[in-house]
Amino acid sequence: MPFCPTLRRVAVSLTLVIGAAIQAQTFDLDRDRRPVASLDGLWRFHPGDDPRWADPNFDDSSWGLLRSDQPWATQGYAGLSGYAWYRFAVRLPAGSGPTSLLLMPIYTGYRVYVDGRLVGGVGAIEPTLLTSLHFVLPATMPLTATTAPQPRTLHIAIRVWHSAIWSKYQSGGPVRPGNLVCSTPLALREMRTFQRAYDVYYIDSYLTGFLAFIVGLTMLALCFMRPRDREYWWFTAILLLGCAQDTLEFFYFAYSILPTQVFDLVDHALGALGWTACLYFFAIVLNQRRGPWFRIGLIMLLLSTLDGVTNWFHLGTPAVTNGLDVVMELPAALWIITTLIRSALRRNPDGYLLFVPAFLYFGEGIANQFLGSLNQFGWIHTTLLEDIQLPLVPFPISLSEIIYIVFLMSLLAFLVRRFSLARKHEEHLQVQFEAARQVQEILVPEAGANVPGFAVESVYLPAESVGGDFFQQIPDGEGGLLVVIGDVAGKGLPAAMVVAMMVGAIRAEADHSADPAQLLRSLNTRLVGRSQGGFSTCLAAHISSKGRLTLANAGHFPPWINGFALDLPGSLPLGVAADPGYESTTVGLKPGDRLTFLSDGVVEAQGASGELFGFERTGEISQKTAEAIARAAQLYGQCDDITVVAVEFEGVASAALA
Repeated sequence: MPFCPTLRRVAVSLTLVIGAAIQAQTFDLDRDRRPVASLDGLWRFHPGDDPRWADPNFDDSSWGLLRSDQPWATQGYAGLSGYAWYRFAVRLPAGSGPTSLLLMPIYTGYRVYVDGRLVGGVGAIEPTLLTSLHFVLPATMPLTATTAPQPRTLHIAIRVWHSAIWSKYQSGGPVRPGNLVCSTPLALREMRTFQRAYDVYYIDSYLTGFLAFIVGLTMLALCFMRPRDREYWWFTAILLLGCAQDTLEFFYFAYSILPTQVFDLVDHALGALGWTACLYFFAIVLNQRRGPWFRIGLIMLLLSTLDGVTNWFHLGTPAVTNGLDVVMELPAALWIITTLIRSALRRNPDGYLLFVPAFLYFGEGIANQFLGSLNQFGWIHTTLLEDIQLPLVPFPISLSEIIYIVFLMSLLAFLVRRFSLARKHEEHLQVQFEAARQVQEILVPEAGANVPGFAVESVYLPAESVGGDFFQQIPDGEGGLLVVIGDVAGKGLPAAMVVAMMVGAIRAEADHSADPAQLLRSLNTRLVGRSQGGFSTCLAAHISSKGRLTLANAGHFPPWINGFALDLPGSLPLGVAADPGYESTTVGLKPGDRLTFLSDGVVEAQGASGELFGFERTGEISQKTAEAIARAAQLYGQCDDITVVAVEFEGVASAALA
């Protein structure tokens, strides 16, 4: 322990001595400079094509001089397409290591020759059906692979082919400064730097597409939750189609992975489908009729997909294609905007919410197409809205992408609000349905009600929470029984309200008369003019204590007696005509006779193959219990309310029936 301070002093002293002996590094700007030189200057240029021009000994002194950092159209060769050659020389000092060219994009395609030897190239170099335009990324071309012991001069020849498709608005040859000759490792590092820069430049489009994809998947889940609400499906289509188009454009412009003609065809198809989805979305949410102008807009959008084919066979130019796009998309855009304006003028809140984002989005799209077409025709030279970059942090974002994001988020907020309102409405309806269901439970007679002289069974299986079938079994006070069964047209709450009215009317009328025909006439009077064009079938049957069966029918299925369908005259349902003239039919019953009353839910039960349960199967089971008949139809495939009332007469039949 006493030696510790001494040891620390010795260690510090040694460190200072060693540090003083080590010299700091000296950086020499002459010795340590990187082997790099700019190629932005004057290159020899000649239009045409001759393989001899790649020869390093070819005399190019008669060729003209063009700057290598500008396209040839700005230097006296506007509209030039086809082949042209550039030539220049590069002097390498002794001791130069592996060296490469770093060439900025050269439109449309090119091949590089070093001392007459082909070393590489980019894109097509001859007319083809499919042509790729490499927009942004530079390329490296090897000059030497080993260290040169002696100085040497390399003769570089670049054979360029420019497609006639773009020659009228996109000049051929080098398009911007930045051409270099440098060491191969430095050229590769510069390529990676360019790649990262372009990734950042296009990242707004990539992220917008990714955002649309994530929100689209979320909306797709909502679509399956609410499959009948078509607006959610169309909005999902807008999102996913927009995502597909953004992704396509990102990889095309940043990496040139597709031939231009293929890109045009797919891009036009995705754009037309996106516009179509917008048309249907706004038609649904604004509750607009799809009239002639809607159909015209839809047809024009479908025809716009053909614009992408024009460049395949050189039938037109990009300027013409963009001009046609404007013409084809304008009717759809005008229909959407004018529909929103009309909705807003009618004080529709949906019109207010959607007008501004829709106007910005569709207006920006049409304006970009229009200005792009004018630029390509050469009539104006202006920056497109989609090329305006806002210097936001951490990366710039184009004005078009901001408008697109605002449009999507506005539609999303609109649908969230719409979904919330729909849920509240559904909850309100659910409360009403529950109240209607409870009322129907009160109105439905008890199964197996005790009526002396009759064995009564009844089963009621509604297809939904509330149904449109009704039945009543009411003693007449004289030992007889009144049975009424019917089916109100429609389902849900409106049908349930009519059922409640019908049951109340039946009970009220039964207090005065048990005559089936009189009962139907009374019900018809109540229903005519009150059901908004609806109707109800009904069958009324009165069985006296002595077995006298009196029936009147209003368009309902006749009952089965001992397994056989009773033949009754045809008649109109209730609520169709003011005076349908219902008639009575009388039949005598014997003790043990069994009547079965059914609703159409039994006969029209539908199996998995689509086959109906039918009258034949119904007749075969008509003498079974009401429970067995109802369950058989339900298991076969219930599609409607099922009601079965079975009555067995147990009294003594009358000896004579008047």
